[in-house]
Formats: sequence, C-alpha cells, structure tokens
Amino acid sequence: MTSKAYWKSVRIFAIGFIIIYNFIMLAFDGFDTTSLVEKATNQPLRFFIANIVSGIIYGVIISYFQVNKNFKELER
Repeated sequence: MTSKAYWKSVRIFAIGFIIIYNFIMLAFDGFDTTSLVEKATNQPLRFFIANIVSGIIYGVIISYFQVNKNFKELER
C-alpha cells in the first residue's frame, strides 16, 4: 500500500467510480444536468462525500484486492 503504483491505481479506480456514479445519477434524473448541478450547490458536503470519499473508498478496496491477487500469483 505504500507504492506509487498502488496509489495511482486508487486514483484511476476512484475517478472511474465517480464518473460512473454521476452517470447513473444523471440517468435516474432523466439526464437533466441542472439537477446534478443543483444537488452540488444546494448540498455541497453531501455531494463531496457521495463523490470523492466514496470514490476513494472504492479505489482503495479494489486496488487492495488487485495487489493482493497479484502478490498471491507471484508466490506460486
């Protein structure tokens, strides 16, 4: 978890998660972007937590399992 490659992977997965999450939220709102902007301006803390924090958590979990899988393959 201390390597630069691990944290690069975390960032990539987090960004991917945030993009997919917001796309799904747009789909639920009928692809109305004003609704997404309104949520971000009316409840910025909730928007931040829902996007950034959940993306980072997702990235850490997926990257950990990916690194763990690669480590176990190298042990064989």
